[in-house]
Amino acid sequence: LESKQGVKYELFLPRTWTRGGGPYPVIVFLHGRGESGSFDVTNAQSLPLQLLSNSTFVDQCPFIAVIPQCPIECMQENEWLPDVLKEATSITKEIIRIHHGDPHRVYLTGQSMGGNGAWMYAAQQANFFAAVVVVCGYVMPGMERRIAKRIAEHHTAVTIVHSDDDSVIPVAMSDAMQLSFNSISYGARYDRYDHAPGPPMPEYSHLIGHGSYEIAFRDSTLYGWLLKQKCEKCGPTLEMWEPLKVRGGYGHRG
Repeated sequence: LESKQGVKYELFLPRTWTRGGGPYPVIVFLHGRGESGSFDVTNAQSLPLQLLSNSTFVDQCPFIAVIPQCPIECMQENEWLPDVLKEATSITKEIIRIHHGDPHRVYLTGQSMGGNGAWMYAAQQANFFAAVVVVCGYVMPGMERRIAKRIAEHHTAVTIVHSDDDSVIPVAMSDAMQLSFNSISYGARYDRYDHAPGPPMPEYSHLIGHGSYEIAFRDSTLYGWLLKQKCEKCGPTLEMWEPLKVRGGYGHRG
């Protein structure tokens, strides 16, 4: 599928979906750097892999899943570009309208570079997401508290996931975000694994610890937690995008 602005995306409807049913909760999933420009790697791991190949998972999944694709420029810039994130909002709003999604239960998830994208997205788009789940993600050093304050102001529930042995993005990146939420007395759920595998594809399997998403997106307690989160302020009328100036830089391969 492709939006009018040229952003490609995948759409998964729950098996229980009916034209007169709903409203259905919605997950928006942001992939990592290596998946930019193609769905081949995206669909070979993490949540998309579960949606495509795990029949038990699919049978039990109550969510509409929206998986936008960041173009190859995102790999070159090492970030989810703001215009792509804004278009992801337009795509998701249209899917909610057409497929009876629940605007009060839209959940943002992201891994690796998509985890950075999820932090930035949740901080800049108010009253759209009931919760954000960031797996093996990061923010630019020095921005942790600013992003945490924005997300707290939006009353967006937070889950952070990372593995202590991540060989691509140091777990200290997520530790810093958790400390920032603690410093403003905003509760954030943190699953900090001792060990995680590398990504499931043979060419990336040496990246030990980075595949924490292979654990997180198979964890039924994560989805149970998501379904408890609701944004009463969210609805058809969307607030303006709130730009957040980026300071510093951080290089990685995720």
